[in-house]
Amino acid sequence: MLSDDQLQELFDGVLHVLEYTGLEVQHKKARKILKKAGAWVDGDRVRIPAYLVKDALAKAPRSFTIFARDGNPENDIHIGPGRAHFGPGPTPPNFIDIETLERRPYVRSDSEIVATVCDALPNIDFCESLGTISDVHDELAASYEFATMFPKTSKPIVAWSFGKDDAEDIHKIAIAEAGGQDAFEKRPNYVHYCEPLSPLVSTVEALDKLIFCAKHRVPVIFTPCPLAGGTAPITAAGIITQAAAESWMGLVIAQTLRPGLPFFMGGVLSVMDMSAMILAYGAPELSLMMAGHTELAHFAGLPLWQTGGCTDSKTLDEQAALEGSLSVYFSALSGGDLCHDVGYTESGMTGSILQTVMMDEAIGYSRRITRGIEVTEETLAVDVIHDVGPNGHYLREQHTRDHYKTEFWYPNLCDRRNFEEWQEMGSTTMRDRVIARTHDIMATHQPTPIKPETEQAIEAVLAAAEERVKE
Repeated sequence: MLSDDQLQELFDGVLHVLEYTGLEVQHKKARKILKKAGAWVDGDRVRIPAYLVKDALAKAPRSFTIFARDGNPENDIHIGPGRAHFGPGPTPPNFIDIETLERRPYVRSDSEIVATVCDALPNIDFCESLGTISDVHDELAASYEFATMFPKTSKPIVAWSFGKDDAEDIHKIAIAEAGGQDAFEKRPNYVHYCEPLSPLVSTVEALDKLIFCAKHRVPVIFTPCPLAGGTAPITAAGIITQAAAESWMGLVIAQTLRPGLPFFMGGVLSVMDMSAMILAYGAPELSLMMAGHTELAHFAGLPLWQTGGCTDSKTLDEQAALEGSLSVYFSALSGGDLCHDVGYTESGMTGSILQTVMMDEAIGYSRRITRGIEVTEETLAVDVIHDVGPNGHYLREQHTRDHYKTEFWYPNLCDRRNFEEWQEMGSTTMRDRVIARTHDIMATHQPTPIKPETEQAIEAVLAAAEERVKE
């Protein structure tokens, strides 16, 4: 997407914003941390000299691992150059009911559905909720969400919280399964999501969570959600520059408190559609801006919190397939390290696990392309071509039997049968097959159980949380 010269210009632009414009930092302790480190503090406005930013970038790791809670290495996420990892997003207020297919408020049991399906899908690497629980006390939605999802998937979870209290709830559950804080630090099983406010504000809540994560060595995402033409410059280069500045403020705090803390540079970058006045999740500019943001992150030596697999459609239709598949493909091409919001519909207002299931197919398709072409003596097959010769065929060749399972991508949902066979099997559409697969997973999939001590920790955490909100 960008040349080295362009990336250097973006990099220098971010440093300029941080040093000469600065951000509003609403957290008193965070301002003290930054001032002691060498930043200039004037009331709530904090300006960070370039050398401090570069020092933080040098301390933050480019490569690390987020571990499956049950120790299954197939579900570990190895962050580093070369592969995009995919999962849902958090917090939509609504959900598409998998039985009635109707849009309704998100409830606690939906967290079980999302986690179970994500656990079963081969191309979904991490789990988020696709919603905010509405049938518990509103301050406890994040705590109940994590407590409900954790037993239903062994894949790493990206957790969010309102503040430090529910961040602590989440961490207590995670370390119970890991075997204590020391064991967790060696094999972290979740990532915590923090979100500053655009334009150029680091809120008390976001920094409370960031500081908690740094103290407890929880891998952290610090990701703004700027809107081109609304809360950020309308140009792609401008929004990338602002988003990076907002994220790198958190980076400096995190690396000052805990050098080497796994840190994801963030930014959900899209446009304000000037005709509909919405954040457009299906816009081509989202993929364009996220690709540029990814390249800047990698240029700076950081992993990125990416976006893809989402749509502005209101239902599981051709628009949802088109927008979701294209954004997944570009996320795979650009190598965004954690690509979230797979399953967002209606501009992020509604979560749909059906969309996630359909996008699992698109991710597999994209991964086969980005895997590329292996050129070796074995794959060149010169001797095989010689043996078969003109007018032969390769069906009986050992070379074919050795490679057909790994060389080809085989779909789970796309139908390749001839017309007559398709008719015999019920003439199903993609929508039909997505719904059927979702129901089959819920009927048959059994996630790895959590430890008994983790079950006890979940009960204790939720009981204490309920008491907390009574006070």
